[in-house]
Order: sequence, then C-alpha cells, then structure tokens
Amino acid sequence: MKKHLLTCIFAAPLLLFAQQTYVWNVSSGSWTEPFNWTPTRTTPAVNDVLEFSSNATVTDMPATESIGKLWLHNNAVVNFSTTIASVITIGHATVTAPHFAVEAGTVLNVSGNNAIAFNIESDYSGEVSGSIDFFDGAHRLTAVSVSSLLFKSSATFTANTGFDGNAFGPTNLNSVIFESGAEYINKAGGNPFGAAAPNAVAIFNPGSIYRYQRNGAGSSLAGRVFGYFYIDGNLNFSGIGSARDCIIQNDLRLLSGFFLFNPNTNGSHTGNFNIYGNIICEGTSYIDIGSDNMPGAVQLLGTNQSIGSGGGTGTIIIKNLTTNNTSTLLNRNITVSGLLDMQHGIIQTSSSALLTLSATASLQSCTHDYSHLPYTNMGCDNAYIEGPVQKQGLNNADFAFPVGSGGKLRPVLLHNATGDFTVEYKRSDPYLDMSATMGAGIHHISHIEYWNITGTGSGNVELTFYDPNSGGVTDMNALRVARYTASQWTDMNVSSFAGTPGSNGSVTSNALNEFGNFTLAGSSAYPNNPLPIKLLEWTAYRDMNGVMLQWKASDEIDSKGYIVERSANGTLYTPISPLIAAQHIFAFNYTLSDIQPLGGNNYYRLKIIEADGKTYFSNIIQVILPVLPALMVYPNPAREKIFIKISAQSSISTLAVVNITGSVVKWIHASNLTIVSVDILNLSPGLYYIKTMQGQSSLIVPFIKYNL
Repeated sequence: MKKHLLTCIFAAPLLLFAQQTYVWNVSSGSWTEPFNWTPTRTTPAVNDVLEFSSNATVTDMPATESIGKLWLHNNAVVNFSTTIASVITIGHATVTAPHFAVEAGTVLNVSGNNAIAFNIESDYSGEVSGSIDFFDGAHRLTAVSVSSLLFKSSATFTANTGFDGNAFGPTNLNSVIFESGAEYINKAGGNPFGAAAPNAVAIFNPGSIYRYQRNGAGSSLAGRVFGYFYIDGNLNFSGIGSARDCIIQNDLRLLSGFFLFNPNTNGSHTGNFNIYGNIICEGTSYIDIGSDNMPGAVQLLGTNQSIGSGGGTGTIIIKNLTTNNTSTLLNRNITVSGLLDMQHGIIQTSSSALLTLSATASLQSCTHDYSHLPYTNMGCDNAYIEGPVQKQGLNNADFAFPVGSGGKLRPVLLHNATGDFTVEYKRSDPYLDMSATMGAGIHHISHIEYWNITGTGSGNVELTFYDPNSGGVTDMNALRVARYTASQWTDMNVSSFAGTPGSNGSVTSNALNEFGNFTLAGSSAYPNNPLPIKLLEWTAYRDMNGVMLQWKASDEIDSKGYIVERSANGTLYTPISPLIAAQHIFAFNYTLSDIQPLGGNNYYRLKIIEADGKTYFSNIIQVILPVLPALMVYPNPAREKIFIKISAQSSISTLAVVNITGSVVKWIHASNLTIVSVDILNLSPGLYYIKTMQGQSSLIVPFIKYNL
C-alpha cells in the first residue's frame, strides 16, 4: 500500500504538467472558445501545444495567455485579429522546440488596430519557413534569447499596409536571424533592427533579402548590415547623414523606382556604402548616391563585381566611388562626379558601358611602378581601366587616364587640356588595325599597342612606356609620338621626355587640337631604336598531335629569338621550348607543336628576346582541350595485348594488374611513360583491373580478357 501511495505522489506533478496538443477545428471563431479546439480546451495550460493545420480565422484573442507552442503547418492560411490587445507568451520546458513554428507553405496573417504580440520566452525558440504578414496595428513577434527566432531559407516576413513600429521590438539584441534565402519586405512601419545602430534586434545573414516596397524617405541605412538589398519603390534619403557605414553583403538591386541618397545641409554622411555584390538596375530605375555633404563613398569590396546589369535604362550616378576588389564590370554607362579611388581591381568598360568622370571628378589610386614619372595618381597594375574612360570639363588642366590591359597599367596623360576626352588603351598591332604607312620623320611604330583618344579641344599628349611590356627604348632622342591621320602615321613632334631608356618613362607631343589613335614611334633619324618587332600572325589550334602554334614575324633586325611559354591559369607561365633563333627574314613563318598539352585550359604566349637581352611578351592565346582521365585502357575487351595511356600530367610510376579476387597477377613499371604495352595472352579469361600504386590506389580501371 505504501508503495502505491508513493507512486501516486511522484506521478501527480507529471500529470499536472503533461503536455496536451489542441487542434483548431473551425473555419472562424474565437481563440477563447473551448469547442473551437479538438479536444475541447476547457482548461488552458502553460504547456499547451496549439496547432493550426487548415485554413482558419481567429476573430478574438485573450488579453494575456501563456502556452507551450504555437504550430502552423500543412499549407494552412491562418488569420489573427482581436477586439482587444493581446499578448501570447510562448515556451515551456516540457515542449520540444521550436516553440513558435510556421512551416513551409503556411501563411500567418496578423491584422487589425488592436495589437497582437507573440513573445517567445527566454531559452525557447521559434522557426519560420512559411510567410508572416503584419497589417494595420503595432503587432509584435519577439524572442528573448540570442539567435532564438530563425527565419529559414524559404521564409518571408512582410511589414504590410498600415503596420506600425518595429516588428521584432526594440530590445533583445541579435535575437532574430534571417538566414540565407529568407526575406523581409518593408512596406510600412519602422525597420526590423529596432535598436539604435550599430546594435540590432534582427540580423540579416549573407544571402538573406531586405526588400523596400515603399515610397518616400525610408529608415536610416547607416550602421546597418544587409544581405541582398532590393528596392521596389521611390526612396529619397536627402536629409539623412551619419558617420556609420551601410554594409550590403550581396547585391544592391533596383527592381523599379529610384534610390536617391543625397544628404543635404541637414547632415553630412561620412559613412560608406560597402557593397560586396553587384549593383543592379532593372527597367527605368535609377541611382544617385552622393552630394557635397557626403564625403563617404560607394565602396566595392567583393571579388568580381558588376554595376548596371539587369537590362535597365536608368542612369547611375555616384559621387565618390572606391574599388577594392578583383574586378568591376560595367554593364551600362555610369558617372562619377566626385572622387574615383582605385585601390585594387580592374574596371572593365565598353563603348556601351562607359565610365564617365564629370568635370568635378578627380582620381586617386594605388601606387604605380612608373618610378621615373613624377605623377602619383594614375592607376597601377592592380587597378586600372580596361576599356574606354571619359573625362569631362577639362579647362587648361592636366589629367592622367588610368588605362591598361593584360595585367599592366599603360596610362596616357593630357596636359594643358581643354574639353571632354575619351581614352582607351589597345593591346593590339596598329600596323594591322590601321596602316603600315609612315609619314615624314617616322621610321617605324610600336607593333603591340596604341591609345585611342577622342574629343574636341586641345592639349599635349603624353604617352608612357614601360619595358619590356611596351617593347624596348634605348634612346630617348629617338622616341616620338605618332598619330594616325587617315592614311599614315604622322609625327606629332616632341615637347619633352621623361624617364630612363630600358626602364620606364614617357614622351610628350606638342600642343594638339586634333586627336585619334596614338602610339610610340621611332624617329627616322634613329632607325635602330628597338620598339617591338612586328608579329604578323600568332595563332594556336588543336591538331592530332596536341596543339600547333604558329607565328609570323618581320622587322627582326634586333631580335635574338623566341621562347614559347604555357600556363594552366593565365598567370604562372613556364617555357615549353628552347630559344628559337630569329631568322631575320622578312615575314618568316615559325611553328611549334606542343605534344603534351594540358587537359582543360592552355594559355600560350611568346617571350620575345632582343639581341641586347631585353624581353617582352606577345598577347596571350588560349586553347581548351578535354580533360582526359589519368588512365585509359584499350582495346577493351582484349585477347593478346592491352595498351595503357597515362596522362602526361600524372606522376604514376607503378601499375598492377589485379584479378577479381584482388590478387596482383602482373606488375607494370611506367615511370616517364605515357603509353605502356602489356602482354595478357597467358591470363585466364575474365575481369581484371588496372590499379595505380604509390599513393594513387583509389584509381582503378577495369578490362576484360577473352579467348577465341
């Protein structure tokens, strides 16, 4: 009897706190009506699990109530409203997490002017994979513990029409997490960050989406961190300024409308827009970031980024732009009106995606290697513009155009210039692109590069050289600026030289008022000045033996010869030929067969060596070959003999022939061989394997031996 009494004493607390699940069973009704739940909920308890598994409308809520879990699932659409303000406290130790759950495909709508608050208690959690919409009043969904309310990859939260305040409250920092793929849609109310920047209640992880769908002045962006930042409305931040940065971890994307961030005299904005993704404009949407009261910049800090994709037609104007990435691809025209600060990364432009520096724009850049030139800001090998760039509004001023190609800065400068000018560097042969006809005083021109300078106005053109990438200069007095004038290369005369022969420097023309294509030239008075030889042809193609390389050269008077170099990544090159002596015959043809090309990418260049030892390089050409397996066995099946083809890049030195039981029946030594012949005549018919050894035992190729 005592034993049974003791059992009842201990069991009583467990029964008191036993979890009960109640399922909503009507299409519309009051939360507090017991018969709207199955089973009938006559005595609400703090650990009740309330379940909605079908469409429902809750028309009335209790003023306060504590429950263990609120669970919406099975694609249900559930609408909550109330005649009085309601606070539902969620979480209990006897209930399994998550304690607030809106599953994928499920929708929770909270509406009405009477506020409804769902408060997840400390140490309890919530998880949303479906959709939540707040309409009308100051509704809340709060959590206490850090990272305790998760919006998963398919989740959407919408602060909808009429909503007021901060959806997740102003306290409990870092309690709400929007994971990659989750979306917050801002149509009304305050921002979800709640607390003063840089503190935040809601955290937006990389890959999450923050979408503005409203007009007028939005919430301050300063000190905030976003994943993807989408704008689908007309936003104007004219009066907002801060010293804090706005961080966009993915793309800034305009779906429609405009994004204006032009702090006025009400406040300056020294903070930056730090963007790690792309800037995308669709339709007629446009962007204007910056003002005289905004020394902060749009900073591109990702890897390969782009500006202006999305197929739109709207303008993109940025006052101060900083690039500190790998590359920036322009997909449409953009204008920089303040400072272009090029710290790292190549800006890729085109005639339909022009970078324009307005009359008020200036340039700042990383440190270049032109040690003999007195200019500070003209780009560097890690940060230049590949394609055309325009500078407007020069008024008897000097300007350096930071252009280049192929990993090398090749700037050009205008002095005492007046007008608007567009400059592009061309790593190409001006003989082939324009003409081989030399005007008076010009003996020859460069065969590897030129600059296209267009504009109306006047100025002196200063062309730079950097050996060996621009050929070779041994006598500054022989160097000239040549311009193509419709039919010939014409001497533009020389006003000054700078630099050191064989190293780097420049040559400056007299004042000009006509422009076009310019290149470095050798004076007819100094015919031996070794600007590069002329490559009439430089090609590579796949053939039966591997890759065939061909080139044709002329003007080899001062050339010693050529070495062919190959790279797998376009950066690190190794020689694949000895020195091939120059033949010193006009238009001589050279060929080389690469019989062991790489699987995948093969990048080739010519290392051209002059008689005095100076070197420079041709342009790079690419051949892509299939990636072959490390081992190939043929014929298969076979009767008397098999051949094993080993990839040239393989380090395989020993192979084994293994039978179906795993026993080695033959050893094969394959060091420094690419094709091995194996006699199998004496093997019994059946299945065998060629197996690699020396650390490559995972590589196994089957073959079949048969008898007639």
